[in-house]
Amino acid sequence: CRKTFLEVVPSSSWCPAVRRSKSCTALGDCLVDETVDTRADDLLRRMSGYFAWQSDWPETISCGSKGHPFLCKAPCIRAVHGTCMKGPRCEFCHLEHNHPKRKLRREERQRLEAMPELMILLILQWHVERHVTKLRLEGEMRLLLAVLERRVKLLREAQPLTHAEFSWAMESLWTLRGFSLGRLFDVFQLWPQVDSDFKREVKFLVDSAREGMATPRAA
Repeated sequence: CRKTFLEVVPSSSWCPAVRRSKSCTALGDCLVDETVDTRADDLLRRMSGYFAWQSDWPETISCGSKGHPFLCKAPCIRAVHGTCMKGPRCEFCHLEHNHPKRKLRREERQRLEAMPELMILLILQWHVERHVTKLRLEGEMRLLLAVLERRVKLLREAQPLTHAEFSWAMESLWTLRGFSLGRLFDVFQLWPQVDSDFKREVKFLVDSAREGMATPRAA
């Protein structure tokens, strides 16, 4: 209440040692203590040091920025306007993106969700290999590509695609066009037909690849 319409002043009537709150008649007439008690401010300042977020990344970079611009998360809308309060803990990317976030239209999402797991993994594999070759990330993504190829081979041996299903997959090949590597794997986690254990395995490998890219690269 210091320097506001409520001012703590000593009582001069019945008990001089007691401090009571008193409403001022006007803001300009507020009473000001000659000696300001700063003990509470000093205590808060000292205690804030114990709760400071420790991170190896600069304050302007979030954990979602790792792997930028290839494997990072979607751009943080609040960071663009300077209002993100999470800082390094934010799961979205705080760095500049040259292209807007790509979203699936409803008909595209419904088409992908209607496909069996093998078909949708074939589409994902084609796009991932295209990005890896173009961006020269063979070293960082080698293990993930091997795991994806192993899963596709296992599904093909269990239930091969018919000619009609293969044609359907080829017609839908460009549904995921315009997606970055990071966005591809984010959308992959939303597909209900993909085995949950395989999703967790892919997520672990993607997170490991992001950690391996210690320094964000230029787009």
